[in-house]
Amino acid sequence: MQNCLLNRHKLFIAISAASLSVLAQPGFAQEADEQPSIPMPAIEAPVLEEMLVTGRQQSGAQTIVQERMEDAFAADLMGSDQISRTGDSNVAVALTRVTGVTLNQGKYVYVRGLGERYSSVQLNGAQVPSPELTRNVLPLDIIPASIVDSLKIQKSYSPDLPAHFGGGNVNIRTKSVPDEFIFNITLGTGTNTNSGDGDITYSGGGKTSGLPKAIDQALDTYQGYLDINGIRRILSTEVDNSVTPEQAQESIAINRSLMLSLNRDVAIREDDSPLDQNGSVALGNSWDIGDDWTVGSILNWSEKTEWRNKNQIRQGVGSPDVTYSSTKRTQEDTKELGSIGVGIDYQDMHNIEASYMLIGNETDEAAITFAQNSNNNLADGNQKVTYETRYQDREVEITQALGTHKFDQLSGNTLGDISVDWFYSDSTVETNIPGATTIGGDNTVDPQTGEVLSTRITSNSSAQFAFLNLQDDVISHGWNAKLPLLFDNAEVTLSGGYSYNDKSRQYFGYTALIDVGGGNFLEGMPGDVFTDSNINNLNNDFELTMSRGFGTESYIAGQMTDAFYGMIDATLSDTWRITAGARYEDFRTALLPLDLLDYTGITLENLIKELQNENQTYTRRSDDVYPSAALTYINDGFMNSETFQLRLSYAQTVVRPDLREMADVVYIDPELNIRVRGNPNLRDSMLDNIDLRGEWYFDGGNNLTVSLFYKDITDPIEQKLEPGSDSDIIMSFENALSGELYGVEFEGLWNLDYGFFVSGNLTLSDSEVVSPTNGGYTNSVRTMSGQSPYVLNAQLGYDSDDGKHGAALSYNIAGEKLTLAAVDTGHDDAFEQPFSSLDFTYSYYPIEQLILKAKLRNLLDEDREITQTNVQGQDVTILRQEVGTSISLDISYNF
Repeated sequence: MQNCLLNRHKLFIAISAASLSVLAQPGFAQEADEQPSIPMPAIEAPVLEEMLVTGRQQSGAQTIVQERMEDAFAADLMGSDQISRTGDSNVAVALTRVTGVTLNQGKYVYVRGLGERYSSVQLNGAQVPSPELTRNVLPLDIIPASIVDSLKIQKSYSPDLPAHFGGGNVNIRTKSVPDEFIFNITLGTGTNTNSGDGDITYSGGGKTSGLPKAIDQALDTYQGYLDINGIRRILSTEVDNSVTPEQAQESIAINRSLMLSLNRDVAIREDDSPLDQNGSVALGNSWDIGDDWTVGSILNWSEKTEWRNKNQIRQGVGSPDVTYSSTKRTQEDTKELGSIGVGIDYQDMHNIEASYMLIGNETDEAAITFAQNSNNNLADGNQKVTYETRYQDREVEITQALGTHKFDQLSGNTLGDISVDWFYSDSTVETNIPGATTIGGDNTVDPQTGEVLSTRITSNSSAQFAFLNLQDDVISHGWNAKLPLLFDNAEVTLSGGYSYNDKSRQYFGYTALIDVGGGNFLEGMPGDVFTDSNINNLNNDFELTMSRGFGTESYIAGQMTDAFYGMIDATLSDTWRITAGARYEDFRTALLPLDLLDYTGITLENLIKELQNENQTYTRRSDDVYPSAALTYINDGFMNSETFQLRLSYAQTVVRPDLREMADVVYIDPELNIRVRGNPNLRDSMLDNIDLRGEWYFDGGNNLTVSLFYKDITDPIEQKLEPGSDSDIIMSFENALSGELYGVEFEGLWNLDYGFFVSGNLTLSDSEVVSPTNGGYTNSVRTMSGQSPYVLNAQLGYDSDDGKHGAALSYNIAGEKLTLAAVDTGHDDAFEQPFSSLDFTYSYYPIEQLILKAKLRNLLDEDREITQTNVQGQDVTILRQEVGTSISLDISYNF
């Protein structure tokens, strides 16, 4: 494979370099709203972000409130103290406490009902890549809450943010170098009510070596064909490709030896899962060097392992009584983090910090699916069975440097202190699936009891062994500068900046197949059939092949963005604040699908020549200006408030399709286990955003916020359900004609007597998306994917007077939301049903240094459900997945 790897490396260099030269050609650059269609070749609930409460949370909450009030654009914030109060273990769950935010699949944030593609995520102001095989957005469940200083969710656009903006921008700000010595140790354990009942695992669970070296080398030797005939063609010395009897036997022997190199130790068995376990350590300090200098450092380590049963029940929407399945699915999930940060400060005017962070996430999963259909009916004693194993290793490596600098006024009283901040971020993610297996079989069952009497691996089919690898590299850097101008009745700040983002991606996949014929050797489960002795027996019908269809999709891609912005912020007589600016972005992307089994010899020269063709279909570019403006009215004392602010803002933004959505390949969504097909003809979505927010801040930290929002979207990207059988669901993407989203948000906090307080937020919204009438949709006019008509968060909190006890009862629910738009089936669209989450956290502080915390999640024991109405008007639950109630106990000691 060395030559193939070298060729792929050259291809990547060529596509990155050639895209720049091609895109620079006259006439190629187009306005974003004039881009042509470009073909490509063959389911937790709430603390309010401005919470101001008494006791140990007060100082941190005051800082958050102050920042929110001073922001010219509508934003919600959460501090580390608020996250700790509700016991949220990661960023994804913490964000569900924010107004209008819902969580999809436990990791992807939906802001104001817009899917994850409409939201952007930054880490300390820098863009970072995603380890997800199916999405470009960062899964927020891998960021532990222990390293978070604050979360800023900006819902109205400002020019200093990336123009890729729809629902909002999430900026995760990690803890910086401490002002004093800290040393914290936390240990914990827990379980889930679904664990311990039918847990399963497999014999070879854990890390594997990936694609065997023997197969890797054989692909080069036999030019991508490992079947017996393919090997014979290479061994043949004759013009007509005929082989001698010795060569025929040799080709069979080579094929069997390659088959033996695969890890076939995938026998699934029942096994009790242990208790969850987690631990973390934080160590930091700072030291004064003379009167002017301060240096410091901080170390963080954490690890958490959970075992969960994610059992599923599926029904075919067309004939649910005939086509249905149940899946026993157990997953071991380990998340690890190690980070180090160092910083230096000079006179509180100049600060530079550097950090390194390594995040790991390993999942190991076993699943058995029992299925019925028209050909395998339980009444006849027949049942289909599928055995699946999957190990996935994800790693995110981030190196960042951040700086802030203030300069005293240079002259006179008009010019204020100039400030400059900058960042540099170099991050890499790699996701590796060194072995995922799928093996089908036939069960003979007792029609009365459903007991499995015997199992036989399905003849005339294949056992699949998948090997996937994704690597993203992102370099981003930028700076911002502010120049304050002070007048008698006005304060004016001029600001501007630049940012650059360079992303490269490599996605490679192979699928090896063991084809089996008929014979008594197929009796039993996978561990009984795919043994060395069975494979070495040449009387048994086995043959190794490489899939040349589904499962072989690969591609390389690159994206580059240059951006400049300028902004003016003026406050007049402490009553009116006017903020306006614009951002210019030059966005380039290039994507090349690959066939790793194609050894016909694509040359670097031929590729560059094709890329330079004016009709080439591999690259695209958009450059445009994105304006934004906000008007704020300030009136202290309005309606008996200490501070009242009314903000009105407008902005134009863009949402670009993910690389995976544009790739002309088919892949598997690992959470729902359904096929997904990319669409290379997707266009950018253009948005007009309008926000109006009123904020009242009262004595004692009580507050109230009411917000109105409206978004008009041109060419929104929507998920669609393509035609297929009940057992073969395929999802894809398509640009609708138009879409709009509008709604109102309410949020507030009120302190009660005896240490109690109540807080909550409610979002009411509606949406409409219009698809082409000739698109075959069941409903060409419908709600937008992921948009819930209501989202409710509520919390009852308690802090004892002596500061030793704290508790929070939290409730979260999101209304029914569209999951998949049906196409050409006659059935209605598929909807995810409301999920009610009731959580409880109790904290006990026996001494100042010691914290005992108990957490209960999903006390109502809700399941995740997706339903669809069929042609007969019958509501069918096409997917139900168990969630269970989680229980955890943590103990922390601060030295």
